[in-house]
Amino acid sequence: MHYGLVTDQSRKAKQAKTFYEYVRTKTRSEVLSETQVGDVIVFGGFRLLRGDRHRVVNLRLMDEHLSPYFRTDMNLFHLLMIDDSIDMSIFKTPEGILFVFEGLPNSPSPFGTHGYDPR
Repeated sequence: MHYGLVTDQSRKAKQAKTFYEYVRTKTRSEVLSETQVGDVIVFGGFRLLRGDRHRVVNLRLMDEHLSPYFRTDMNLFHLLMIDDSIDMSIFKTPEGILFVFEGLPNSPSPFGTHGYDPR
């Protein structure tokens, strides 16, 4: 489980809040009860439906990877690997909007015929 907290001072804060309100009011996303993320216990989150996950991808959280207003336990590789196949949840916290990602790969998968790039 990986997380990304978009704080209220971030450039992406308005987009994240708008998305949270959209999920809360207009979708049939599964409501999550109390959950512990890192050392913080959060309430009132939603597990995103597959059709809404592309909206998180379109937020382009990787643009905030060096921002002091974006707190995460992921590195740039993890942020670039976020796609629609990853299980996502969204929570509202006093600091901002928290995104939780489950199923991100820890390292790149081998590719090519021998499991590496032959270039």
